[in-house]
Amino acid sequence: MIGRRCIAASLLSLPLAAPALAVDGEILINQATVNAGGITPGDGAGFPATLSRPGRYKLSGNLTVPANQTGIDVRANDATLDLHGFTISSDTPGEAAYGVSAQSTIRLRVANGTITGFKIWAVDLDKGALAVVENMRIVANTSAIQIGQSDSRIRNSTIANNGFGIYCTGCLIEGNVIAANSSWAITGPHGGGTVLGNVIVGNAKPGITTNTTIGYGSNILVNNSGGGPQVTGGPVQLHPNACNPACP
Repeated sequence: MIGRRCIAASLLSLPLAAPALAVDGEILINQATVNAGGITPGDGAGFPATLSRPGRYKLSGNLTVPANQTGIDVRANDATLDLHGFTISSDTPGEAAYGVSAQSTIRLRVANGTITGFKIWAVDLDKGALAVVENMRIVANTSAIQIGQSDSRIRNSTIANNGFGIYCTGCLIEGNVIAANSSWAITGPHGGGTVLGNVIVGNAKPGITTNTTIGYGSNILVNNSGGGPQVTGGPVQLHPNACNPACP
């Protein structure tokens, strides 16, 4: 009996700081785990949640980010951030800095949730390569998505009511709804890319604009730039688009 009590006491004394794991091995993130810190090595208490190891991360609740802070700072290559239907938002709309930021990672995937209310970028992967943003709702931010390196994808997302829409170099931009943004919908001035099968409607500036050649096809572009040009710069039609006014 004494031996059993000693074992039980030893077990109770073990540290409990390890991050919570989902059944499938993903690390769970919510407001409480961010406030506690220790999600990965180097992650301090509070925002941003710093992800310094490769792996799969999943939200298990909404995140509300204080003013001038970033929600999630990804510093590891080969990471997946699954919002799992939850929302990352600024506690006061337009006051928090970035929703998800990754300045030097490759092979990062951000998927399956909503980011809203940020004053710089909702998703800022400025020097990231081979990134994927998909099945997202990026709404009511100052700027939506920035990806600075080539061979990345933005797919099947709603990007609406932001200031700036998508700034992407050499990306595949496919199957999105990009609407009612108060600046450009899509631009990528430093490299090529392909824009396929998007609905690009009611943005204050042209739907697609670039200083370099990109291909675009099977898009719907209507009533961008106040009824002016829907496409400007170097885009080349790969397949007919439905445009009003007509696309070049």
